[in-house]
Amino acid sequence: MPTINFLNPAFLWGLGLGSIPIIIHLLFRRQFKRIDWAPMRYLKLTIQRNRRRVQLEQLLLLLMRIAIISLLAFLVARPVIHSLGIAGWFGAGSRTSHVLVLDDSLSMDLAVDNRTVFDRAVELATHVIRDVGPQDRFTLVLASQPKQPLVHEVEVLDADQLAQLIRKQRPSAAFVSWGATMEAVDELLTSATYRTKEVTLLTDLRRAGWENNLKPLADRWVGDDVHLRIFDLGANSTHQLTLEELKAQDPCVLAGVPAHWEAVVRNSSDESLNHVAAVLLVDGKPNQLVLPPLPSGQSVHVPLTATFQEPGLHHLSLQLPADDLAADNQRWTVVDVRERLHVMLIDGQPSSEPLASETDFLGLALSLGGDDSASFQVEILTDADMAAVVHDQPDLLVLANVAAITPPQAARLRSLVEAGMGLMIFVGDQVDPDNYNQLLQGEGVELLPAQLESIVEQPVTGLVLESNSPSPLDALRQLKASVLEQVKTNKYYQLRLPGEAVPGVRVLARWNDADSSPAVVEKVVGRGRVLLWTTTANKSWTDWPTQPSYVLAMREGGKAVVRPTGAHDLTAGEAIRRPLPPDVQVTSPTIEIPDSDQPLPLAVDSSSSATVETSSKLSSGASLKPDEGETQTPAHSDVPTLAYSDTRRAGLYRLNWQTPPSGAGNDLFAVNPDARESDLTPITADELKNLWGELQPEIIAAGAPDADLTTRGEEIWRPLAMCLLGLMAVEACFATWVGRQR
Repeated sequence: MPTINFLNPAFLWGLGLGSIPIIIHLLFRRQFKRIDWAPMRYLKLTIQRNRRRVQLEQLLLLLMRIAIISLLAFLVARPVIHSLGIAGWFGAGSRTSHVLVLDDSLSMDLAVDNRTVFDRAVELATHVIRDVGPQDRFTLVLASQPKQPLVHEVEVLDADQLAQLIRKQRPSAAFVSWGATMEAVDELLTSATYRTKEVTLLTDLRRAGWENNLKPLADRWVGDDVHLRIFDLGANSTHQLTLEELKAQDPCVLAGVPAHWEAVVRNSSDESLNHVAAVLLVDGKPNQLVLPPLPSGQSVHVPLTATFQEPGLHHLSLQLPADDLAADNQRWTVVDVRERLHVMLIDGQPSSEPLASETDFLGLALSLGGDDSASFQVEILTDADMAAVVHDQPDLLVLANVAAITPPQAARLRSLVEAGMGLMIFVGDQVDPDNYNQLLQGEGVELLPAQLESIVEQPVTGLVLESNSPSPLDALRQLKASVLEQVKTNKYYQLRLPGEAVPGVRVLARWNDADSSPAVVEKVVGRGRVLLWTTTANKSWTDWPTQPSYVLAMREGGKAVVRPTGAHDLTAGEAIRRPLPPDVQVTSPTIEIPDSDQPLPLAVDSSSSATVETSSKLSSGASLKPDEGETQTPAHSDVPTLAYSDTRRAGLYRLNWQTPPSGAGNDLFAVNPDARESDLTPITADELKNLWGELQPEIIAAGAPDADLTTRGEEIWRPLAMCLLGLMAVEACFATWVGRQR
């Protein structure tokens, strides 16, 4: 029920001043001595006739004066109508459909004075529930899943039960787009029971998520007389560290070889922080490390290194110390450690002479030196054996002076590169530029980063790296400049680069000639990458294969473009979809989710829509091998997929299943918080109202940590002041009329 509170309750004692007119009346009453006088008998009869009317007039005048003094004291006490019950004062007889939207995004987990904003939102939500009328309808929606309301169009028969349901909720790690959330709320309003509709939003009013797409929705709500109230529960953080990213620096991780990651830590605190201790967990085993100095308001890149001795799925996590917003202090990544890399070299000009074949130097570069040399499984084929590529899926394929490509081979290469295979192309005297330009850059294939024009026979000394790091050639930046200045080439292919900048295409290195001709060009195709070298892989055109820098360039450049591991890292809110081999029967699939002791059952999804998504985004390494002559995986084929969509909690998700008669399978995914939710920049009330256009929501500030949410409301001093002035004017006129000559 609506309630009234006072900001200055002490002044209510002034209501006692309303007795002053009564006291004055009693003190100034005169005592008359009764004397019987004959002429007064007729006057007495007249007075008796008017006595009741005179007494009534004086009583009304007395009540007015009491009301003026009481109203003045009431006004000074600053009465407030409870915000949750304002509607009850204006149209209490109308039945209403209430929709309560509870913001459960990550930023709501901000703690101030050992109490999170979400806890305060839950407390306020209980007051909203108790304010719902017994015949109203109530809907409860979480902002992270608005299409699945917790309760929908119910009568509030047991407010405590609903309050208990709200208290069980916890903030999620997913990003909340308010445009999409309010559209889902609008769908709920279309099926509301009553015409009178009221939407209450409890949020911290962070700028993230409020897009400029609400006016069409606002126009509909204005036409439907929807009343929108927004409670601003936002609070300020004094100590916030955010782990913005945890990204791998190596496209693949090999067993026994150190792998590298980079963490991005942002210090949003008011002061710089030094000697901050963090914990690096490798397969759950903690390792203490000290972060570099963290300047206030800046991000710091922290290098991390870990070594996994066994191939298979592993996980790594970095955890920052606790702060005001602990939900964004940890990130996870799943590491698919591989025993070796399958590299297939297609030799376009084989030779029985030592180091005379096109791929001899390249094969040695991948096999010599380095701790990871044993991890390269090098297979050398001739161009006549290239059909084997159809039945195999190497991590890296190298075309070295291959004369021509057939259309089926070009289509198959496109399919493999899109799926993640790395491709390196070395030119030579045998290469047919027209064939390459037509089949590898034609419509539907487009693997070649630039068109081949003609061979330039001009000695050039020096290789210059472009400043576009990160790059597959970044390893060469560790060398002295004089090392690359010694690289000599007598021939190279002139390229025709695209006239306009093409996404995914960039020059990585140039020859040191007058035109700065491209030496290495990269192109991203799907999940794979293509490197085009404008010289040969052997020493027929260049002396580079005889220099140590060649070994470093080939080995590190090859590792940079090999097939990446499956996408096991997701952002909260993205669905997990794990494709399964089509010829394997799967039973009893389950999933283990964070903060839960019991695994949940899963269903196998065989819809074609799942096939298209998982093939490019969430494949865990299981790939389909098409028959010979097939150019690509048909989008209409049904691939069995394990799917799970509720990934609002950050952490590790483990899938398990059985493959009769005695086999078992599992997979692991890491779900990380959405970094956008760590931005605590608030949106002002004026900016928010502009987004809603003519709707103009009622915005109620309730963000102070010590605020009493039960007394938040709207002051009514303006209407009271108008009533006071009007009453004083009426009293003056009435007093003049009462004191007239009779």
